[in-house]
Amino acid sequence: MATAFDIKILWTVFKDIGTFLSGQADKKKNSVVNAHKAINTAFIKTYDYLRNRNGQYVPNIELAEVWNQASASIMVVDQGLGEMLYHKSRFWLDPQLYINLNRDSEIIELNQVIDEMEKLRMRLT
Repeated sequence: MATAFDIKILWTVFKDIGTFLSGQADKKKNSVVNAHKAINTAFIKTYDYLRNRNGQYVPNIELAEVWNQASASIMVVDQGLGEMLYHKSRFWLDPQLYINLNRDSEIIELNQVIDEMEKLRMRLT
């Protein structure tokens, strides 16, 4: 009788572990989806802004805010990319300052952002 009881307890433990692990996987997947969405939003707004401004880099608070949001969302998934997006946010507060300080090389370009979004998307498969 003790053996049946032990098996029942073990089964419950394994089931709980499985439920916990699948919940963790779902949380991670949701974090990646949210990060991708935030980066894509920032990309779209920046692309539209640059296309309509003929590529002029002038301060833009809205772009600084969307890149900051993207940075915060990605930090959970990829801290290095989150740091790059943070710099992009700061860049849009005063682009000329970054250029004058020769720090514009720290700013991730939009073609690199596309590559990073693809890498995020691949994490979902």
